[in-house]
Amino acid sequence: MDFKKIDAKYRPAPFWSWNEKLDTEETKRQIEVMHASGIGGFFMHARGGLKTEYMSDEWFENIEAGIEKAEELGMYPWAYDENGWPSGFGDGKVNGLGEHFQQKWLRYDNEADGENTICIIDGVRYYYEVNPFYIDVLLADATKVFLEEIYTPYYEKYKNRIKGFFTDEPQISRDGIPWSDTLCEEYKNAYHDDLLLHLPEIFENKGDYKTTRIRFYKLITDLFSKNFMKQIYDWCTERGLSLTGHLVQEETFQIQTTSSGAVMPHYEYFTIPGMDCLGRSIIYDLTSYQLGSACQQLGKKQVMSESFAGCGFGVGLDDLKKIYEHQMVHGASLLCQHLEGYSLRGLRKRDWPPAMFYQQPWWDVYKTFCDMVARTGKILAEGTPCPDTLLIHPMTTAWTFYNENDNEGLEEFYQEFKNTVNDFDKKHIQFHLGDETLIERHGRVEGDKFIVGEMSYKRVVLPENLILFDNTKKLIDEFVKGGGVLITPDEVAAENEIIDNENVIYTKCIYDDFEIYYFLNHTEEPQNARISVAGKRIDATTGEVVPFAENYTFAPGESVIVLYDGKKEEVKKTPEKTIDLSGEWKIESTTPNILTLDFCEYYFDGELQEEKGYVLNILHRAMKLKRPVEIRQIFRVDVKDIPKELYFVCETPENFTISVNGTVIDNTKNSGYIIDKSFVKLDIAEYIIKGENKIELLCNFVQSERVYKDLEEAYVFETMKNKLTYDMEIEPCYLAGDFGVEVAGEWKPLERSAYRTGNEFTIVKKPEIITLSNIQKQGFPFFAGAISVSKEFDLCDTDYKLAFSKCGINGIKINVNGNDAGNLLWHPFERDISHLLKPGKNKITLTLYNTLRNMQGPHHLKEGESYFVMPSMFYKEKCVWSQNPEAEWCEDYCFVENSINN
Repeated sequence: MDFKKIDAKYRPAPFWSWNEKLDTEETKRQIEVMHASGIGGFFMHARGGLKTEYMSDEWFENIEAGIEKAEELGMYPWAYDENGWPSGFGDGKVNGLGEHFQQKWLRYDNEADGENTICIIDGVRYYYEVNPFYIDVLLADATKVFLEEIYTPYYEKYKNRIKGFFTDEPQISRDGIPWSDTLCEEYKNAYHDDLLLHLPEIFENKGDYKTTRIRFYKLITDLFSKNFMKQIYDWCTERGLSLTGHLVQEETFQIQTTSSGAVMPHYEYFTIPGMDCLGRSIIYDLTSYQLGSACQQLGKKQVMSESFAGCGFGVGLDDLKKIYEHQMVHGASLLCQHLEGYSLRGLRKRDWPPAMFYQQPWWDVYKTFCDMVARTGKILAEGTPCPDTLLIHPMTTAWTFYNENDNEGLEEFYQEFKNTVNDFDKKHIQFHLGDETLIERHGRVEGDKFIVGEMSYKRVVLPENLILFDNTKKLIDEFVKGGGVLITPDEVAAENEIIDNENVIYTKCIYDDFEIYYFLNHTEEPQNARISVAGKRIDATTGEVVPFAENYTFAPGESVIVLYDGKKEEVKKTPEKTIDLSGEWKIESTTPNILTLDFCEYYFDGELQEEKGYVLNILHRAMKLKRPVEIRQIFRVDVKDIPKELYFVCETPENFTISVNGTVIDNTKNSGYIIDKSFVKLDIAEYIIKGENKIELLCNFVQSERVYKDLEEAYVFETMKNKLTYDMEIEPCYLAGDFGVEVAGEWKPLERSAYRTGNEFTIVKKPEIITLSNIQKQGFPFFAGAISVSKEFDLCDTDYKLAFSKCGINGIKINVNGNDAGNLLWHPFERDISHLLKPGKNKITLTLYNTLRNMQGPHHLKEGESYFVMPSMFYKEKCVWSQNPEAEWCEDYCFVENSINN
């Protein structure tokens, strides 16, 4: 196998958020940028902020441009099947057909009468509530319309020039027990019984409620599978198209019950099944285990993960690697990064950050990350998995606990099973989860082997006190009679012949001539381990096969891919001495420094609203008036040293009359952009004075009636909020240029390597010398870019390496005596540079790339830095994006540390 070559199908395919006015030339340019960074495909995803009409001629002109450029570059273009999400409503066309097609929830009360009454039993009225903004996914006719409205136009235009479709978070319900016009008839057909007689048992622990709930949720699961998932999958498969995507709320028993019935059965109806993973912290839930198990049982080579939404702008590439590898060790092999924004203008920058595109300071070193995840995914996808243990998934029993009220015992039941799964990882058991519906479809017994699809197991683990389908009981009986091993979780012993450290987990796959062991230290501490299959390691960043010692210390979050073919090679020793990085470094160059302006004095129609108001308050206060408003904003900037280069950076400057210290400037004479093409630079250096400067913006704020209507509906259900687009927006502005920023007040340390400081800033002379510790305190609090620093070292010999820790720095390019020594992006942060050194004077240059975090925030959370950043966290006042923001608010600023330390 050629480990160096990576086909495009294994390379990441990000969500490409089409969230702006589209332009075919810009569309092509952005694809070229993706390709250069090692990305293999993309999902063309309509999203909030879109200014081009969805599914219009102009929309499809950009789809065509995207396909053409992908064909030229050998990439895979995918369609996304909705305007926003969740998928299924067809931009309102399907639910717009009327109540029969709309999502419904089962409710009850003690009223004698009311709308949508289903029946009255013992004085209790059972009725359904209608959600007019989404569809009934249990209804085959609704899916048929969805296919006609969205899928068919793509196929008629492009046939197989697109790879396929992404369907995103289709759901039965996220607001309680689901209902459908078809349920009574379907229940009678399935069980020869009247569902209405059993409605009390769904909510109350009375009668034969366990049987009723199992029947009800099994029916819900089967109908969703057959009428929505399978119908779309069959439509795509018949046309040679692929279907990927993921379900909603995959993590726990409780949320699976109403949102999908059970997630595992639906993975059958994806070509490339997927999941999502939100936030920066590793969550030890069942999602990746469920997905990986089902996919390998169903013979699906690739497993997709939509990852990184909510990690925040400050997330490191090392964090991203850790998050994704925790999924890969359980089966994921194709990365869908969330989110590449066509634009970061306006609300788009707050769309579940981080923005993961060309706007990022670290984009120049991103290809290393893309190569690593693609190569690892390819190696895992192409090998043959070899688990020998099947752990029966207890979803059937979980249904019996759910009553929409207290769900007594359900959380404890889930935690107990999750602990079993995590314990199996620590014991290094190679296992799969066995879903009863998938076993019903694909299970059989051959002698002493329990088979599910393409996987064969020599032992079955059955948690105690489970309620099982009759079919499952029958197969287990056959398995035991045939000599198969049936045990409980407590009887499963640890298997440590491969590695002797429980904190380093692994998965194994088989090739014709060798075995692959993919080890991962999933802790935050170094882990020493002895590995019996050592000998060779595949460098995931380069594809090189290098010697590997059996005694190894894993850095925090470090992974190792071991190739075991029975042969061993001698491991080269690396230098033990390290270069001392402390002390002063000379700044060689920087990208423009930044000062974010997110407070101003502002007026509506000449009337003062806030003297020092948060900029994001302005739009929502103006929207409440529901009429045009003349808005005047005044930013005050203190300047101690006038820089040679100084730019005022504004989004849509054409919407404003802009003046600096009373002089109106030409808002059409831009000097390029910073970060994003919508962040336009206007040269104001000649208008700046020492002391207080006043920058004034004046505009006529107008929104169409459509926006007011959409905003009202966005408060009701997420489909409307997820595609919300304003005609005009009021946003923070920035200063950019060749300057330093002085901060008034102390730097108070917070959790997560963050600092709180005051809200007064002064433009000063840019530093020429810095240390590498806490760069944000040395004139660069809002900095988002690259700083190149150098230092000379007088060495007696050349036996040295670089070794350091980093914080808030997302990539380090190393140059030694004019020679490129590569990039360091994640643990272990070590590089042997002995071959580039010489006795005497040596010059080391480091280029440090940080993140957008200190420029974009959120700056004003009481908690400081967050590892789960939602759109709501950027707002001070209540609005559609945030229902209770002031409880989380702080006027002062929080910045994250930017450091390189020995």
